[in-house]
Amino acid sequence: MKYTTRLYIGFSLIIMVIAVLFGIIVGIVHNQNEENNNLYEDRYLKIQLLNHIRVGIKNVEQDLHVAITTSDSQKKEIKVQSIKNEISEIYQDLHTLDAIIRVKEAKQKLVDMHEQIEAYGQSIKEIIALLEEENTEKVASVYETALVQDNQIINITENLIAIQERIMEDTLKSSETSNNMYVKVTIVSIIITLFVGFWISRWVIKNITTRFQSIRDVMKSIQYGAENLPRLQDLSNDEIGEIAQAYNEMATALEAHERMERQYTEEVEEQHWLSMRLAELSMLAQEIYDIHNLDDKYFQAVIPMVDACYGALYIIKNDRSTPYLLKVCSYTDEVFENPLSIVELEEGIVGQCARDGRLRRVKSVRSLPQTFFSHMGESIPNEILIFPIHLDGEVVGVLELATKREFPQLHEKLLMEAMHQLGVTIDRIMQQMQVRKLLEESQALNEELRMQSEEMQFQQEQLRKMNEQLENQYKHSEQKTRDLEVTKLELEERTKQLQLTSKYKTEFLANISHELRTPLNSLLILAQILLENKENNLTEKQKEYANTIHAAGKDLLNLINDILDLAKIESGKIHIKRNEMEIGDMVSFITNQFEPLASRKNIEFKVEVASNIPGFVYTDTQKVYQILKNLLSNAIKFTVKGKVRVFVKRIIHQQGDYIAFVVADTGIGISKQNQELIFEAFQQVDGTTSRQFGGTGLGLSISKELAGLLSGFITVESAEGKGSTFTFYLPVKSEAEVISTYPNVEFDMFDLQQQVVEEPRIGSNITLVHELAEKHVLIVDDDMRNIFSLTTVLEAMGMKVSFAENGIEGIQFLENNRDIDIVLMDIMMAEMDGYEAMREIRKNEELKHIPIIAVTAKAMSEDRSKCIEAGASDYMTKPVNLDQLILLMKVWLYQLDTESMEE
Repeated sequence: MKYTTRLYIGFSLIIMVIAVLFGIIVGIVHNQNEENNNLYEDRYLKIQLLNHIRVGIKNVEQDLHVAITTSDSQKKEIKVQSIKNEISEIYQDLHTLDAIIRVKEAKQKLVDMHEQIEAYGQSIKEIIALLEEENTEKVASVYETALVQDNQIINITENLIAIQERIMEDTLKSSETSNNMYVKVTIVSIIITLFVGFWISRWVIKNITTRFQSIRDVMKSIQYGAENLPRLQDLSNDEIGEIAQAYNEMATALEAHERMERQYTEEVEEQHWLSMRLAELSMLAQEIYDIHNLDDKYFQAVIPMVDACYGALYIIKNDRSTPYLLKVCSYTDEVFENPLSIVELEEGIVGQCARDGRLRRVKSVRSLPQTFFSHMGESIPNEILIFPIHLDGEVVGVLELATKREFPQLHEKLLMEAMHQLGVTIDRIMQQMQVRKLLEESQALNEELRMQSEEMQFQQEQLRKMNEQLENQYKHSEQKTRDLEVTKLELEERTKQLQLTSKYKTEFLANISHELRTPLNSLLILAQILLENKENNLTEKQKEYANTIHAAGKDLLNLINDILDLAKIESGKIHIKRNEMEIGDMVSFITNQFEPLASRKNIEFKVEVASNIPGFVYTDTQKVYQILKNLLSNAIKFTVKGKVRVFVKRIIHQQGDYIAFVVADTGIGISKQNQELIFEAFQQVDGTTSRQFGGTGLGLSISKELAGLLSGFITVESAEGKGSTFTFYLPVKSEAEVISTYPNVEFDMFDLQQQVVEEPRIGSNITLVHELAEKHVLIVDDDMRNIFSLTTVLEAMGMKVSFAENGIEGIQFLENNRDIDIVLMDIMMAEMDGYEAMREIRKNEELKHIPIIAVTAKAMSEDRSKCIEAGASDYMTKPVNLDQLILLMKVWLYQLDTESMEE
């Protein structure tokens, strides 16, 4: 066989093997690339859909919370529509996942998600329906169920994401194994091909060893795997030349194969490195729950991956008039000094990237102005990359990186993919931080409610003790004992309601004051009638008993007033009315009221006034008098022997100019540990049941709060057994202001009457009684004790008295008896209360002229204005001051007679 034939046969076989091998390699590379691309796109779409469902559930939860808690109907409607849109998008994403998820385990999780989302959707529909019906009570329970379903859906979503990531890792491992197998097959194929070629060569050149010597030497110099193979120079036209030409062609093909194999290997390694780094960053991101912790884990991992020497992460903040970039993470080596923490949107390339959302690459940095990279410090890098961080099409942050060399393309790919991941991570962290903040606020509110509940329980115990005191005061009267027992039961029932919420505290005290003042009204009126003894049929001992009953009732009334004062102060409903207080009048008041009390106890009492005191102070005179009365009453009460002195002087304090009212005594004194305690409600120096001095301990607490409302304060200096010195600091210059939660009430007849008759005058003669004789008065009250006591007093003055037990009977009586001159109207009654009754009377043209005096045991600051608005001519609180009541009736009947004469 000719050499030509041999060579044709041999090299044909070699070329065929090489062609087949080349085709196999190209197919392997193509299939591997297509498999990796499909894997990446499929995983990215599934995880993107799952993340979108999770974000949608969070948005529904936020909108649902706003819709439930807001009182703005328009805002509620907007949130409800937003919830419907989010639920619709979640269902769309779920259907898409049904079509692309094929793994059995993921399919089962997806079935669970279907069930949870269907149940969650039904809960959302029910909540929306309840919101439209404004059924707030049932909404809360359904909302709790929805929150549980919300968490279950999120857990299933995270499990599906974990499954997809695990599938990807398994696929990558399988791909790596296949790739190694392909490489081995290729190498074996090359070896086989070379072996065949060598065998053919030997078959051809056995007889032509001389000319093939050079070819053999060249063949020996070949290094397998090299991309630059040697070439044969013997290219003659004979068969040997043809062999040399074929060898050179084969060398070229092998070089191309080596290059392709190297490129393929590099691509696979790059893709593997990229996938592993993204998976690593994804795992780090899942462990971060605070935006500032990105620097500790995530950011410190990104920088070394891309071989950067400087890095900064900014997020866009909107808590100022204009948005700005706040640096939350940074990485720098020692050459970058003093980097800025805040970058404006108009500042440098970082601000430009945040505005337009486009990637920035800066090379030749040294040729740019310093302002472009001033935020980095003093060193200048070689290349800068600024990446926008997007979320749903909006820029939420900027990542800035710098290197002293250049960023390779692989690092840029990693950063581009990481930015999509980082946008979702930042949004998740911000939402979780907001949820934690709301949770902390909720916990703080729960703690506050718990403390308020404990305070209510303490107050309930104090009220229980007061009930026992009240029961002991009336132990000599079986009837009064039964009344107080009823009152006690009502108090206990009402105090249970205090445990629900503190906002009912003021209303409770107002109601209980009504229940106490109602029997107390009858007690004081009848005790005063007994004291007057107009029939002269009582012995001195009986009069003494009556005086004791009246005094006990007065003590009880003062206790009720102290409790109401404290409640009004705590609830912010105290009424401060400033006027000119004459210092001289105040000194006279102190001297006249307390000097006799001190004389009866053989205590020296003296008042001294400094010469630099102004003639008057602009303040609330009544509140100042109340504070001084409390301080002086305590001083005299707790001083057994010695003296009580009052010093009025002017002091320039570091907080301002004050008049100091110093009350010093030589009494029992106060230990150091009790000096703060005495200003608490219901606290005294001696709080035992066997204490020498009585009282509730409210006086100093009320005085301290009143002093604060007057822009002043009270201090105490004392030593146990050596007396006490209380100092009340009152500002000299105060602004004319009214501290109240209610509108100002103009000065009227009621104010005049309160000034004329401040205290009941036991046993005093009531003038101008004849003006009430023959007048017909209607008493509308559901308490027969009040009706009996008032009837006894008024009939004794010659008045004709009729009564009705509720508002309905009162209106009927007025319509059937047109000779009624005046009406005394109780407020709290069954069937129809006093407010409604007065409104109905004023609607009747024939009855609207009749004077109506509202008589109520509720003594809160708003009750008088409510009575006047309902149609009352005037207003009185129980227990009724007889002198004041008669004066009011005389004034209104006189006014009615005057109007009749004018007509």
